[in-house]
Amino acid sequence: MFSEVRQAILPLALRNLKRRGDLERAGLLIESLAKHWRDSKPLQLLIVSPARDARLLGSELPRFPNIDVDVRAESEFFPAFSRFYMMTGWYRQQMVKLQVPVMLGFKGYLTLDSDVCCVGDFDATTFVEDGRALSRWEPKRYHDWWRSAAEIVGTSFDIKQHGLSVTPNILHADLAAQALRYFSRDGGDALTALSLWVLRKIGQIPWTEYSLYTCVAEHEGNLLDYHVHWDPCYFSDTQLFSEHTCVWGAADFERLVKLPAGTDPGGKFIIVQSHARIPLDQVRDYCLSFAG
Repeated sequence: MFSEVRQAILPLALRNLKRRGDLERAGLLIESLAKHWRDSKPLQLLIVSPARDARLLGSELPRFPNIDVDVRAESEFFPAFSRFYMMTGWYRQQMVKLQVPVMLGFKGYLTLDSDVCCVGDFDATTFVEDGRALSRWEPKRYHDWWRSAAEIVGTSFDIKQHGLSVTPNILHADLAAQALRYFSRDGGDALTALSLWVLRKIGQIPWTEYSLYTCVAEHEGNLLDYHVHWDPCYFSDTQLFSEHTCVWGAADFERLVKLPAGTDPGGKFIIVQSHARIPLDQVRDYCLSFAG
């Protein structure tokens, strides 16, 4: 089960037209983690990127003594002939979050992307309660991919149930491995099986990494062995994520930037959407203004 969470994974592909912006966003995420990581040992942050980006990321991302950044190319984990490279970038990032931690022997781990910022102090045991993770949940009625994933896995869909929500979140490699094994149970390859479902449901979102992880663990009956039930998670004093201090657009930022310095953000992580087109120096000032 969970004893600690001191590993994190960030899939990152630099877009051709905005390579510098993507790089700077990732740098801000690392800086925010360094400000708020309060453990005696460094947080291990693994960044997995296309080979064309790995050298640039490895040389230009900021370094801090309490954040151990390791940049690795996708090709180290997915061979050239893999179905992985036939997927779009969105699905490739999802598979990175599931498969790479399994290959590297992770236990509990934090999933991140470059629009995420850390705004609250935490350490390796902050999100662990009696051997289970205080993860982020959502009602399954929110997204159609829950019904689709239940169909793919072969479980019943209950609109009243909840599943693990999107990035940032906390997963365990035991259950990630379980999900991958489920889709290779007939001797095939999980990536091939999942990519075929994308083709079958063109125009829809057949699955996400979190819906697969959740539905397979529900099928196997061990989801709540690893994750605290959603009811206490929603009301816990410790929140992984704060919705109300996220920036989804320019109007949000104009309102939130007026919060007094040192405000409690309500959770340890927020999202500042890059599509909001807020200048990075303003995003940095906002994200680093919160109390620990």
